[in-house]
Amino acid sequence: MNTTALSGIAYLPPYGGAWHNCTRNIETIFNKSFSVKLVDNSTPITPGFGDYAKGNSSLNRIYDIGFVVSLKVMDLNHTELKDPKDQLLNVIYYCNTSEYSVTQCDSQFIGLPFQNQTGLQWCLSIKNPYNNSQKANVSFDSDETSTNTNIINISANGVAHNLNNKHLLLVLLILFQMLWEYL
Repeated sequence: MNTTALSGIAYLPPYGGAWHNCTRNIETIFNKSFSVKLVDNSTPITPGFGDYAKGNSSLNRIYDIGFVVSLKVMDLNHTELKDPKDQLLNVIYYCNTSEYSVTQCDSQFIGLPFQNQTGLQWCLSIKNPYNNSQKANVSFDSDETSTNTNIINISANGVAHNLNNKHLLLVLLILFQMLWEYL
């Protein structure tokens, strides 16, 4: 990681902004896990803990809470590419956040490059898809049970906690109404 802190409070900028922490030294994160949990917005951020990317305020977004967690593997050997997105080799979403945002995510690191693959950069990215800023406690822990299979295209589920169950409740209500009509 580009910081020596094992945990800290990260600022999640609004409008699709993100916090990320990157490393080229894959050994520093082998057999580790991470935990991300939303905290109160009055909590002070940890200086020097990760980097921030500003969001795009021209996009119409809603006010809500939650985040999206992903792992990004980038090839730094091809610096001649004009668009940094062209250097992106793979994106893996943790805790099923490719489908919905969560308020907490705990997972092992999965999909890391092999240790002998030089020129690859690994980034943990936490994106805020909403129009309000948020803060999250991010911590990195040793995980003695992790086997780290190094499979880059593996799906990483982890444990997700989502306090935004409004949509699920609406779907259940509609299903119950449909069942009631058939009885």
